[in-house]
Order: sequence, then C-alpha cells, then structure tokens
Amino acid sequence: MVQTKTETSKTKTNVNYRDSKSQNLWERLKNVLKRNLGLTAIIAAALLLEITSGVMGYINHAVIQDTMENLVDQEMNAIFYRIRNQLSKVEVTLNNMAWVVSDELAEADSMFVTTYRMVENNPAILGGTISFIPNYYPQKGYWFEPYAVRRTTPDGRVTIETIQLGSASHDYTKSEFFTVPIAQNCGHWSEPYLDADGAKAMVTTYGTPVHDRRGETVAVVDADLSLEWLDKVIAEEKTYQSTNRFLVTGSHNLLAGEDGPELQAALKLLKTTGNKQSYHKVKNEAGKKQHIFFQPVGGMTDWVLITVLDDSDVFGNLRKTRLILYVLTGLGLLFLGFIVYRTSRNLENLRRVNAAKERIDSELRVANKIQMSMLPEQHLHNDEVDVFGSLTPAREVGGDLFDYFIRDGKLFFCIGDVSGKGTPSAMLMSSTCSLFRSYAAHDDNPARIMQAINEAACHKNATHMFVTVFIGVLDLQTGHLCYCNGGHDAPIILSPEFSSLTCLSHLPIGLFSTMKYALQEADLNNGTTIFLYTDGLTEAMDKEKQLFGKDRMEAVLKRCAEQQQSPEEIINTVSEEVHRFVKDAEQSDDLTLLAIHYAI
Repeated sequence: MVQTKTETSKTKTNVNYRDSKSQNLWERLKNVLKRNLGLTAIIAAALLLEITSGVMGYINHAVIQDTMENLVDQEMNAIFYRIRNQLSKVEVTLNNMAWVVSDELAEADSMFVTTYRMVENNPAILGGTISFIPNYYPQKGYWFEPYAVRRTTPDGRVTIETIQLGSASHDYTKSEFFTVPIAQNCGHWSEPYLDADGAKAMVTTYGTPVHDRRGETVAVVDADLSLEWLDKVIAEEKTYQSTNRFLVTGSHNLLAGEDGPELQAALKLLKTTGNKQSYHKVKNEAGKKQHIFFQPVGGMTDWVLITVLDDSDVFGNLRKTRLILYVLTGLGLLFLGFIVYRTSRNLENLRRVNAAKERIDSELRVANKIQMSMLPEQHLHNDEVDVFGSLTPAREVGGDLFDYFIRDGKLFFCIGDVSGKGTPSAMLMSSTCSLFRSYAAHDDNPARIMQAINEAACHKNATHMFVTVFIGVLDLQTGHLCYCNGGHDAPIILSPEFSSLTCLSHLPIGLFSTMKYALQEADLNNGTTIFLYTDGLTEAMDKEKQLFGKDRMEAVLKRCAEQQQSPEEIINTVSEEVHRFVKDAEQSDDLTLLAIHYAI
C-alpha cells in the first residue's frame, strides 16, 4: 500500500509539472507579444493576408471561370449561327427545288439542267442530285439519278459536271439519303459518308421528298455538303490555345474535328448524361482537368457541337500568380517582421501597403491585357478597304470600345463610349463588344443589332450605366453603307468632301429597353474615308483645363484629307496633335480613334 501511494503521488506530480510548464510557456509567449507589439502586428497581418489572398483567389477564380464560360459560349454561338445559317440555306433551297422538280416531272432530261442550276446557284452545295424511285422513267432504266457536282481542274478552275450516277454499282435506293426522307416524308440530314462515286469526298447529305400531283413520292432531291467546310468553321475564333472542337451527329459519328482521346471522352460523357446542351468539369485518363461544353445545332439535324479545353490553359496563369504572391508575401512578411522587431511598427505598415498595391497593380495589368485582347487587330487592309483603329485608356482599364470584321463581303464596325471610368466601365465595354460580335454574326441590319444590344444592356442594369454606340455595315462591293447611331458623335467624312455623316438623334443604349432605333443609309464613293472617334478626343485637356475641341480636330482632319493620308497616318497624326496639345497633363478620358478608307 505504501508503494502504491508513492507511485500515485509521483504521477500527480508529473502531471502538475507538465501543466505548469505549458502555462509558463503560454505566459512567456503572451509577455513576448505584449512587449513586441510590432511582432504581434506582423502575425496578425500574416493571418489577414492569408485570408485575403484566399478570398481574392476564390473571387479571381470565379471571375475567370465566368469569363471562360462566357467566351466559350460566345465562340460556340458564333459557330452555331454560321452552321445553322448555312444549313438553313441548303434546306430552304432543296425544299423549293422539290416543288420545281414536281412541276417538271414530264421531262426526264430536264432534271440534269435542274441539278446543274441547283449547284451553280448555291456555292455551299458541293453536289446535287434527284434520285427517282426505281423504273419511274422506264426509258431511263431501273436507276435514274441525275447528278451535278462541282469540280476543280488542275489549273484551278471550278467547273460543274453533270452525270447519270445511278447504276447497279451505285444503288442509291439503299442509301440513307434516299430511304429516310421517303420513309419519314420530310427532310433529313444523313450521317457522314465517303461519296466515292459522285462528290469523291467526305460529305453529309440533305434530302427531301418529291411528290407528284397525286401526292405520291416519286423522288428525293439531295444536296451534298462538304465536311471540309465544317472543319474550317469549327476551327475559327479560339480564345484559348488548348481549345479543341468537334461536330458530331446524334449517332455520335464525327462530322468535323480530329478523332482522338478527347473526343472519345466527350462522347462517353454525352452518352452517359444524354444532355446535348450542358457544361462539365472532368478529369481525363491522365488525371488532367478539362472543361467540356455541349451545344445542339438544332433545325433539321440532331448534330451536337462539342468544345474541350484544358483547365491549365484557363487557370494556369492565375495559379502561377497566386504561388508567386504567396511566396513573395511570405518573404515580405518575414523581412518586415525582422525590420519591425528591430525598428518600429511604421515600417511594417509601409510594407503591407506596398504589397497590397503591387497585388492590385498586377491584377489591373492582367485585366488590361484581357480587355485589349477583346479588340480586333489594329490594322485591316485588303484591296477593298483599309481600316486602322487605336484605343488609349486613361486608366489601366477603360470604357471605350471599337470593333470590326468582314463577313459575307461586308465590313461590320462599331465604336462606343461607356459612361464612367474604371472597372465597371471596362466590364460593360467587354459585354458590349461580346454582344456586338454575337448579334452581328448572323444579322447585317445595324438598327436590329443596336436594338438587340440595347435590350440586353438594359436587362438588370442596376447601375444605370449607358453606352454611346455607332454601328455601321459597309457593302464592300457596292459601297452602300447602312448605319445606326446610339447617342454617339457623328462620324466625319474626310474625302472626297469634308462633312459630318447625317445621324438621327437616338439615346445611348442601356437606358430604356423600349427605345427604337432607325436604320440610315448612304452610298460611299470610291476613295471615301470615314473617321470615327470618342469624346476623349475633343475633351482632351491641357494643364490649364483647355479643351482640344472640335475646331482643332476638324483643322487636323482637313490637313490629313488634303495630304490624302491613309487611315494609319490619320490616326497617328491626330494622336500626335493631341499629345502635343495636352503635353504633360494627365489623360482625363479614354481616347479611341477609328479610320476606314473605302477603295474598290
């Protein structure tokens, strides 16, 4: 019993000793912190910076995620509209041709002329045929399939060849493009296949039935669409380098793109989910994160457009930046702690301010690069038009915008100025640019484009910000200009006569969703130059708050017109005059200039 009591006493003593030691260490730590307020501030600052960095990283990740999804959606929508418009043209053409064939059934040989004209008048169609039911024309035999196809000769000339394609070796009556339209009594796009006898290329065929006056199906009118064209369409406008796009049918047969592990993984996901319009984050077999988007083409097809891109391509720079910031922040805090411990608390505060400023500047530089990347190339020059534009933001990010591109032989261009400055204006500028690209991709009426952008800009516009915009569409073959002005400064015509383009008084976009915009038109002569600008030009100020003004602007532009300067020379001349006027004064507003010279 005595021995047991002794051991128990020793155990209690050891526990009390450990507790006393822990209390002494905690007390010593508290005393150190009390005596060294600078060290305490450093520890608190380190914790705060870690939390802030985590929150900022989360916010930046979310912003980049949203930006990525919006950019991919815009790209896929642009491709969708190009494909859908082309398919619609083919579908409408063949539906009309079915009526023409129905009226000409009495003359078998006229079918060759009909297929020839169908191919000749529709550049999108590689080959066209009228496939008759067996023995419809007894004198023509069991198979009668007049076919016209576009051929390219060795010297580069394009010709149209007409042949009677149907035969025992080419029994079209068993082909999908013949059987399905008859069975379903409606138009149908076939699965992709190699047309070795006719087009001699990989094609997909749209067929629609032909009925005689009794309503009986007697033939199918078909049009071949080259898969090479689809390959070119889906390869356009890639914001991210790792982007891979594919176009597949409802049966998961490849129409455009290159087959490989990425496509097979996407098809497996599509089969699993069954959702043809969705977005997924996945890991491939190598463990690499990827983003996969699905969008149906619709119409008479069951096609699906697929986009796959690497996660590292989207967030790689963010992760590198965050790692560098973590390392720099850690080193800075250690160094700052040493200095504060040896000197004073003021130096520690100064380090914190500098670190925060460096982080903000870095983010603004990234934002500036993202914003500038949304603008078109600075110079566009061909035999029909010469375009040059420049944007100089007053801050790291700005609210001015301009854009231009050529589609279907027409130059689409716009210039705009968002109310306010800084990040909110930059976000609205990015949205407006994206909306212009999206709507102008399938509509060539500036008033309708302006109306659509206005309705989108007014939706949930809690900040009540607005944008002055001028949109123009120039037919490069005729010089016919269609335009619509939304509260922006009227463009200047430099040649052959100096004048302002007549513009109706419309409100800027983003104010009233019910606002109606009217279309205006003008015809440009050969050699005409148009100059567009934002108010950052006329309202540029020197140190005495004197404005550059319209009089100086017009004087400079008249001199440019007299010297017959090119668009690039005009922009450079005007910019130099503004810089010479303001001298060392701080830039007060974004400066955007755009010059277009039409010469055919």
